[in-house]
Amino acid sequence: MGTHDKIRQQLQEVEEALQFAESQLNSAKQVQGGDDLKFDEAQQQLEQVNMQIEHMLISATAEQRDQLFRAQQRVNQMQNKMILGI
Repeated sequence: MGTHDKIRQQLQEVEEALQFAESQLNSAKQVQGGDDLKFDEAQQQLEQVNMQIEHMLISATAEQRDQLFRAQQRVNQMQNKMILGI
């Protein structure tokens, strides 16, 4: 698989992890709370995609690095939201 395809796949994984994390954060905010295991799983997925992004940045072109940095910022923002519970 070429670097371009790997980047595209990684960005898709980031989107999926962000959507899952957002749903778990919203669920946790509700009165009855959410599923602690799924909330933890979402945090772990975010950390995993963050580490994968770090590895991909090494071989990425300038344009790809920009896309990956933006995705990484979104992941970091979601991680912060989950930690703060906002």
